[in-house]
Amino acid sequence: MVSLVIGVNQLSKGLQNWRLWGLLILTVLLFISFVIISKKSTRKLLDLQVFEDKAFVFGAFAYFLLQFINIGVSFVLPNYIQIVNKQTSLTGGLVLLPGSIIAGLLNPYFGRLYDRLGATVPLYSGAFLMALGSFLLANWGLNLNTWMIICFYGILMLGHRMSFSNTMAQSLKIVDNDLKSDATAVCQTAQQLAGSMGTAILAAIIAIFQNKHSANYASLTAQGSMAAFYFTFSLGILILLCDWIMFKLSKENKQKKV
Repeated sequence: MVSLVIGVNQLSKGLQNWRLWGLLILTVLLFISFVIISKKSTRKLLDLQVFEDKAFVFGAFAYFLLQFINIGVSFVLPNYIQIVNKQTSLTGGLVLLPGSIIAGLLNPYFGRLYDRLGATVPLYSGAFLMALGSFLLANWGLNLNTWMIICFYGILMLGHRMSFSNTMAQSLKIVDNDLKSDATAVCQTAQQLAGSMGTAILAAIIAIFQNKHSANYASLTAQGSMAAFYFTFSLGILILLCDWIMFKLSKENKQKKV
């Protein structure tokens, strides 16, 4: 994972950077080695059978993307406020506070929503709100003011809190009981990796624009931030697709067991 994150961080220096490809190749080789060792070992760190359940794989990937967007956007916005809007670092941090507090207070309600209505409503609604929040940030990406950032980020955070824990709960519900501990480990690892990848990739996208030197630094940062938000918007749409496939495969698996 370390080689992957460091490799992705090299994107800001261009695709011709040999360190980027070297680290990505190293990541692939290490992953293949891990798979081979896991299959031969009698004491497995992780039972790879958990990945044979395609419904779980799509659920875990949606879980990864939710955290990717959350951490990535939370990294971009304070920098946008300081560099583009010329605000203080204190302001950059405080604008994220209202959305986080409101979403946190509603978190227990989202859990009850899952218990009462099942996974469909909170997962689809949450992914939609995250995509909507990202789209609004992207659409006004060159001219975001403080109040717009507070509102749009609040929408995004509501979507994240509505679907994040519920996505993990639904993903774990899918797998067999003897694989639940491995599935939990996969989701927890995905959460940690998503935070690192979200920060690294969105920072790399912004850095690509900042390195153009075709305009002033603040303007280039705004352009890079807008591109980053459009990227997270596309990931929000991908989450909706992953949720749909997860529900579809889960339903098919239940029908086969009957």
